[in-house]
Amino acid sequence: MKTTVLIPLAFVLFAAADLTAQPSAAVWSGQEKEALAGICDDALADILRQGAPALEKLFAEVKTGGVSDPLAVTRIAALTQFVMRREGAQSRTAYADALLAAAKRAPEGDVACFFLDQLRWCGLPQQANALREMERSDKPGVAALAAMTVQAVTDDRASKAKPVTPTRCAQLNAEIAALKGKDRTARLFQLFADPDPAIAGVACDWARKDGGRRETERWAAKLDTTTDPLRKTMLLDLLANRNDRRAVGAVAERLCDADNGVALSAHRTLFRLSPSDYAEHLPGVLKTLQPERFVMVRDSARVVPTALLKPALLKAYDGFSDTGKKVAMELFKDRRVSEASRYAIATLNAADAEAAIASYRFLRETAGPDAADTLLQHLLASTGRITPEAQSAYAAAARRDTTGRYLEALTQILKSGTEAQKPLALETAARIGGDTLRQTVENAVADANADISTAAIRALAEWPEPAALPTLLRLAVNAPDAKRQTLAARGVAKLLNRDGLDKKPYADLWRTLRGQASEARRKEIDNLFAEEKNVARGKPVTTNVGTQGNNLPAHLVDGTLEKAWHGAKWPAQAQIDLGALHTLRSAHLTFFHDGRRTYTFTLELSEDGKTWKQVADNQAAPKPARPEGLSLSFAPTPARYVRLNVLKNSVNEAVHVLELKVFEAVFQ
Repeated sequence: MKTTVLIPLAFVLFAAADLTAQPSAAVWSGQEKEALAGICDDALADILRQGAPALEKLFAEVKTGGVSDPLAVTRIAALTQFVMRREGAQSRTAYADALLAAAKRAPEGDVACFFLDQLRWCGLPQQANALREMERSDKPGVAALAAMTVQAVTDDRASKAKPVTPTRCAQLNAEIAALKGKDRTARLFQLFADPDPAIAGVACDWARKDGGRRETERWAAKLDTTTDPLRKTMLLDLLANRNDRRAVGAVAERLCDADNGVALSAHRTLFRLSPSDYAEHLPGVLKTLQPERFVMVRDSARVVPTALLKPALLKAYDGFSDTGKKVAMELFKDRRVSEASRYAIATLNAADAEAAIASYRFLRETAGPDAADTLLQHLLASTGRITPEAQSAYAAAARRDTTGRYLEALTQILKSGTEAQKPLALETAARIGGDTLRQTVENAVADANADISTAAIRALAEWPEPAALPTLLRLAVNAPDAKRQTLAARGVAKLLNRDGLDKKPYADLWRTLRGQASEARRKEIDNLFAEEKNVARGKPVTTNVGTQGNNLPAHLVDGTLEKAWHGAKWPAQAQIDLGALHTLRSAHLTFFHDGRRTYTFTLELSEDGKTWKQVADNQAAPKPARPEGLSLSFAPTPARYVRLNVLKNSVNEAVHVLELKVFEAVFQ
């Protein structure tokens, strides 16, 4: 059985991002004629019979950013209508519940809005409370559309209205087809005003291609007299499909509409009608743009060609709101518009942190040698979350700079800056690296001011090249206090654990230095080195028993004690694939603990997954599980696979392990 499919907002909300490359609705319909013919009652009923799995699979095709498959979106819109007709009415509740669940779990605002829009057509009064919870959402457009959806599902007229039958639709289409000229136009306007949105949709389907210049102007004029956001969006969709520039003025007036959905549709429609007109009107939007519409406007403007966008935004930039400046800076960064540099530097002083951060990120990609002194001044004066952005921008520009101006300016601060400036400069130096800065930082380790000395060691611990290792190794033993010794040791471990580094030269130095340290200090540093390299974290885990609830095997190596692996019974095995051969020296095992239970276990290692070597065994004298867990040391052993065998739980039949860490020998 086949019926006419009415599409409410699907193509408006989820048109492809590059609108200039998209065919018109008529052309697309012709290209997909066979596929669209398959969206019939029988096919829709079959999807509903399959239940939640089929709906979830279909809903997963709705993507953020305008890249959804139009056919998938069309199927969903058709399902929405189908459940409102007699043939699909019995599936309405299940379908509406599935839509609500999809809207609530959607991570992006535009995806959530799509499902909410479908619920405006087929939602149920009992969903109102759940929808009201979404009115508190901070995702763009969601709160406003959720409120409209609540109104729709609780409207007495909606609940009492009779569904539009295929027969009525067919009658209307036949009636309209028989009319000509002014009579048809008058009838379409009459139908658009019908209280039932589905009837208005029939009028819009005909109006997309009916009539000429005067009809475009009349439909555009209705944007001024229509108050319902849904009807406004339908009109904008209609005008987009008519593709007549005479509607540009009316559409442009809706770019800042109070309703997020209407505003979004206006942006996409105006660009489709005329990219040059859209670029011309965009600065007006940015002058008053508020934070809640940042993403919508930025993403809409990204489709505008640089040749149109650049002159429009550069000319009007000073008049933009702080959020408007943020949009402009992100667009300038994406296009690498170097002419915007002076505006970016001026915006570094913006009261709005977001605008300043956007400018730093622009300069991170574009700043040249002439900006070195200015960026350093702003960096040294920065506070809070601005500081990392300022450091990142300065460091990126320094690495790009071939004149040496950035290194020269920073070195001067490192040598003769104030006590407040030097720690910031040291942190920034660690982001840049290189021998010149490293030598200056190493000199700062001996500064009489302990805070500056500590900052210098911290910078070396974060150094991007292994050349800092010899100094850090010496400091791990000889730094003036335990705090600085520990910072140095952690820096050593971090640098040594980089893939591909030849550790032998540093191991030889460490053996010499280690011999100068006390036994307690040697053990402390060895443990610090190990803790920095838990090679089991995040690696795949397989088990030979079932799992209790959602306590998955992966929780065994997730790096936290917040989740655990619960095996359904003992004895149980958990095998970890480290992905490559490592020389292992110790492990740390944490069981669930309640003060009375003991777990009997062994730990085995293997290079190939076939031949195993036991490195830990507590069968002879198992001790109660403790909050601090168990530290297991053994001789350095090459292995790719780790196997934990839990042989017994003294309290019940299950296995409860919070975490297993496996440490590589830093020096082999």
